[in-house]
Amino acid sequence: MYFYNNPNYMKQVFQGRYWAIERYISGFSNNAFLIACKRTRRSVIIDTPKNPDKLIKAASRYRVEAILFTHGHRDHVEGYEIVNDHFPVQAGIGEPDRTYLSNDLSVTINVETGNSIMIGDITLTPLFTPGHTPGSTCYLLESEKSLAESEPSHIFTGDTLFPGGPGKSSSNIALRQIIKSLESHIFPLPEKTVVLPGHGGFTTVGKSKNEYAHFASHPLDDSLYGNVTWIQSSSHKSNP
Repeated sequence: MYFYNNPNYMKQVFQGRYWAIERYISGFSNNAFLIACKRTRRSVIIDTPKNPDKLIKAASRYRVEAILFTHGHRDHVEGYEIVNDHFPVQAGIGEPDRTYLSNDLSVTINVETGNSIMIGDITLTPLFTPGHTPGSTCYLLESEKSLAESEPSHIFTGDTLFPGGPGKSSSNIALRQIIKSLESHIFPLPEKTVVLPGHGGFTTVGKSKNEYAHFASHPLDDSLYGNVTWIQSSSHKSNP
């Protein structure tokens, strides 16, 4: 069951048989997520934006065992020290982005593609998706049990994919890298997979693939990068 009407506070966005997902909106309208195993009450935090007090309060109801980052930009990691003070647990971030963390001693989780992270009934599979940053990483939430029960899968994409387009790219090379990451790891996922980005609302892999198909039907302009949208940028004019 989904709850999409989320004002600026912690609120549940999904509840299934095996886990629940809560979203916290903070900072630059950042989305942080708390995934809690319903059976064991063990949990995972994804991203730690500024002023994470309500995120910490919500997470205190569970046993936090890991903090994962989609990438190292300040608006996604700014609250890490505060969160880590309350929950001194292991962390994971794409290796090229590790230097974004002021204290990386807790970074002990391997987030290379395909290395499953299992906490209670929660199974998260990292997918290395460089482009927005060199270490951008998405996390696929699904398990054999959830798939057998036809529970929806979720992919936490950070700033790699949003409804309507990819995350901001700093160059045409970076844009091409994001597109390669999406084609390799995100678009092959089942179309019903729910996309939970680092800002704004949600979408699905199927809808994103349909939008991208329109964009990909034109040659990619070598000058295109920045804030790209699949439909509005389909003529491939630069919008840095």
